[in-house]
Amino acid sequence: MNSTIYIDLVFLSNLSMDFLTLLLVKICLKRYGPPVRLLAAAAAGALWACLALLWSINRPSGALRIILGLVSGIPGTAVMAAVMAWIAFERKTGICPRLFFKRILQDTAGIFLGAAILGGVWEGAENLFAASFSVWEESGGFPSGESRGGGTLSAAAFAAMAAGTFSAGRYLWLTAAETGRKRRYLCRVKLAFQGRETETEALLDTGNHLTSPDGKRPVHVLEYEVCRTICSRVDRVCYIPYRSVGRQDGVIPAVTLDYMEIMRGEERRREERPLVGIVKQSLSPDGSYHMLLNEKAENE
Repeated sequence: MNSTIYIDLVFLSNLSMDFLTLLLVKICLKRYGPPVRLLAAAAAGALWACLALLWSINRPSGALRIILGLVSGIPGTAVMAAVMAWIAFERKTGICPRLFFKRILQDTAGIFLGAAILGGVWEGAENLFAASFSVWEESGGFPSGESRGGGTLSAAAFAAMAAGTFSAGRYLWLTAAETGRKRRYLCRVKLAFQGRETETEALLDTGNHLTSPDGKRPVHVLEYEVCRTICSRVDRVCYIPYRSVGRQDGVIPAVTLDYMEIMRGEERRREERPLVGIVKQSLSPDGSYHMLLNEKAENE
């Protein structure tokens, strides 16, 4: 069966999707790249996809076939992604070679991740709306340029799907990144007081600079509902002054526990007689943790 491939559509489809991929990398990795540079990098990627497609159609033999496999396969794709990253994003002048190549490597990995996310979302959108729209014949994609067969989407439908794909991809990337950052600072904590013990989830809060009035002891913050399970009655309470954005200065009561054990994976660290401030409000919007560890807990 013969099929017709329109090279201009191959170029435009790769240009648009490569541009969206670079824009996603720029936003999520917080890179600086003017639109004209993103467009130039996307055009380079689209041109490479077209050349690789035309070369594969000619079916070279011998050494040329091996070269084609390298160019259009994973090695060539990785090199082209690195070239696109180099074109798209500006970097500080005078940066050392090690940092330069590290940043290029990060951007290249970001392009692959962004392409995978957008490609997956696009595929899902096609399947979801297949009953309403005829399937657009992708001649190229991310970035191999293989024809997939089907009908055509109107320009408006394509633009709507592209916008929706980008928005969904950006949401997925940023959500995954935020979850990863949160998991990095979440840990399990065992608290003990007068023979009673309890465990809860805690967050290492780099913004928690609370210290005792004499400035010598770091103060952790714990929800009251967790504290009452081991501290039904305490003999001594001190008050910790605090200041926060948008609120007046105040004080929170604090108690000294017998010990606190911080568990992060296989690592366990024990802190004797920790000073813990008690608050009645929830510390986590989603209930994923109930205690805030002082920033000094990471360095001890």
